[in-house]
Amino acid sequence: MFNYIDMSLSALLGVVVGYSVTRLIVGKKEEEVVSVETVSKSRDIVKPKEVVEKVEEPKDFSDLVRFLKDKYMLSEVTLSTYEGLPIASTLDDPEEISALAPEILKDVGGILKSKEVIIGGKYYKMCVFEVTPEVICTIQTTRDVPFVEIDRIREEIRRFMEVKT
Repeated sequence: MFNYIDMSLSALLGVVVGYSVTRLIVGKKEEEVVSVETVSKSRDIVKPKEVVEKVEEPKDFSDLVRFLKDKYMLSEVTLSTYEGLPIASTLDDPEEISALAPEILKDVGGILKSKEVIIGGKYYKMCVFEVTPEVICTIQTTRDVPFVEIDRIREEIRRFMEVKT
């Protein structure tokens, strides 16, 4: 009986001592009270941006791939033909990617019965998709790219091609 009481008192004493020591080390943080005056004053300080930066529309395919890269936070963007010839790219040497893109769509896309293929590695993902029957887009990125975003990129390229060509 005494062992049970001694153990209970020891556990209670341990909790009290542990709590007290923790309070001394960490310190008691006072709760901050935010008043309505503080919030209303901060509204007066923050003013809406009067000048909205206008993003320039791309003038050619080189501008278009740079625009897409920046807008969608991509690592690289390459446009190529189904013959494997580069149209425009953010890469310094796009010939290899341009040559691989039609083969990826033909082989992997043929197996999957899809005109959109996403290949993932440890650090990068590569998306290859058909923009038109003549043009393929290849994007490289470090993040996941949802198919909705691929559709938006495709539509932006198509709109550009309708206007500029």
